[in-house]
Formats: sequence, structure tokens, C-alpha cells
Amino acid sequence: RSSCPCHFIFGSSSAESPLFIQAPQPARHSILPSLEAGNCPRLQPRRTMKCLTVFTALAAVRPRVAAFGRAPHARPRTNLPSAVEAPSAGSELSARASKLKQVLEKEYITFFDPMVTSWYAPEVSFRDPMTSLSGVDSYQNNVDMLAGRTLMGKVLFEGAGIILHSVTGGEIVERNGEVAVDDIITRWTLRVTAKVLPWTPEAVFSGISVYKVQPGGPEGLQIVGQTDFWDSINIAEGTDSLNAKEQYQEVPKPTAVQHFLDQLKPEGFVAPSAAVEVPYVLLRAGDGYEIRRYPGFVGAQTTYERRDVGYGSLGAFSKGMDPLAPSICRVYNDEDSAEPTEKTMTWP
Repeated sequence: RSSCPCHFIFGSSSAESPLFIQAPQPARHSILPSLEAGNCPRLQPRRTMKCLTVFTALAAVRPRVAAFGRAPHARPRTNLPSAVEAPSAGSELSARASKLKQVLEKEYITFFDPMVTSWYAPEVSFRDPMTSLSGVDSYQNNVDMLAGRTLMGKVLFEGAGIILHSVTGGEIVERNGEVAVDDIITRWTLRVTAKVLPWTPEAVFSGISVYKVQPGGPEGLQIVGQTDFWDSINIAEGTDSLNAKEQYQEVPKPTAVQHFLDQLKPEGFVAPSAAVEVPYVLLRAGDGYEIRRYPGFVGAQTTYERRDVGYGSLGAFSKGMDPLAPSICRVYNDEDSAEPTEKTMTWP
């Protein structure tokens, strides 16, 4: 439309200009030589900037036109992969096992209220040193009774609580040529008060639960059995402490019942504590011992030969400080060494 080759190539800037502009190939190649040789009769420095600006703007417009499918030679592009791998059975089971462990953590925190029954097989079995039962309903009723959520539970117990220390296991293994999930093991401490007795004794148990799991059920993985062991009666001597399946062995039921009744007996005369006790978490209640986790604290410590002397020294030092219980004594098992380590007594 113009004698200027620049206008001929790029078209008019008026409203009637077509959206998609095609220029003859020879003219497209001749634009830069025309500008360099000064062949444009109206070519001035200001005009040169105008032509270059139009060229740059049009270069930015053309990809948008092609995106609407108007370019005759445009080809659609795709970023889709050529092939998508389906997840393996092992990876799916691993994901379900991780989810089940999260469900168990929530159940322990809420004392199984609610109990997510979709993760349990209808015929699930439960065994602890005193009890054996099967079926989801029986399983849930037993937990509800212990927690005081049933009529009988409200009469017998109060203050029941369980602390979860760890959830381990659930690795993918191969059994008989098939992919399976290894047992899931939880470690816990259970406390319950028998309010039906006038002296309201508290029974404390620490131990582990071994969950047998199998593929199936509405969640893709289900618990088919749970076996509980107590640290106080089920740990076998001379076994590997790092192998729970070897360390914990079943015992006769009368042994378990007697252990439970022993915790419910009146303690008789018990000297009152000399001070408020530092709060702690009971990690393990074994046969004649306890493993506790105390919080960090500032304390006074002294060496001693006789316990009464240690008490006297710390009592004189902490007078007016309101020390806490217990008195922590550290005794080293090195009496046969040339220089035995001195015993220490600490008051928080």
C-alpha cells in the first residue's frame, strides 16, 4: 500500500489490517538490505526506529496467532510423556502401611475414640497376657470398657490412659514369592485406676503390641491380629533386646492374672514423699525395675559414702530452696577397679 518497502512488508497499522499477515518471501529477505542501503525514499533516523519497532511488535504477535490455530503450517506440541509407568504392588502396599501407622498413632492418642474399624479385618483376633477374643465388635468393646466408656467400665475403672512411645515395622517383604507387609510394632505405657476398690489402686503396664497385617479390606491393607506383651512378665532372659519377636515370649495366663492382682493389693504403710516429685514419663515397668524419662532440671549434687550423710549434706545446702523428689543416687558397678568411681546423690 505504500512505496516504502517497510510498509509493504508489515502492512498498514489501520483497523482494516488483517490479524494474520503474510509477506512474500523475497520481500521478507530484502527488508534489512533496504534499510542498510538507504533505499527507502522516506527513510530517516526516526523512521528507522518506527520500522524496527513495528517489526519487533509483529514478531511478538505472530506466536499468539499460531496459538489460535490460524497459522497454516503450525503443528500442535505436547509435553505428555510417551509412556506412564503403573505403580508397583510393593509401592502401593508401602504407602498403605505408612497410612496405617498414622492411623494407629491417632488411635493411641485418643485412646481408640474413635476406633477406625475400616483398617481391621472383621474376624480380627486380639490377645494379651490375660485376654483372648476375636471380631471387631469384641475388640472395640474391650477397649471401651477399659477406657470407662461402657457401663461396666464406668463401674470398674477410671483415669485410663495410654502413652505411645513409638511405631515401627511395616516394611515390604517377600513371603513365599509374594509381596507382603512385615509386622507393625507399637511401644506404649498403659495406666488404669481400679475405682471399684476403696483404696483406688493404679495398675501400670508397659509393653509392645505386634500387629499382623495383610493386603485386603476397604483400605487396601488390614489388621488381622494383635498380640500384646508386657515388659514385666513377657521378656525372656538371654534374648536379643533389639529383636522384639525373639525377646518377648508368651507366659501362662495365671502368671499374668497374679501380676495384675499384685498391683491392686493395698500397699500398707507408705511413708509420705518429702517433696513434690518431678513429673516423668514411664517408659518401661519391668520385673522389679522402672525406666523413666525425666525432664531437664537444675539440681544440687554431692558425693557420699553413706546415704544418710548424703541426705544431710544436700539438706543443709538446699535449706530454703524447696528441693523436689526423688533423690537420684548414681552407683557405678566398678568396685573391682583400682580407683572406683564415687557414688553421687542429686536433688532436683
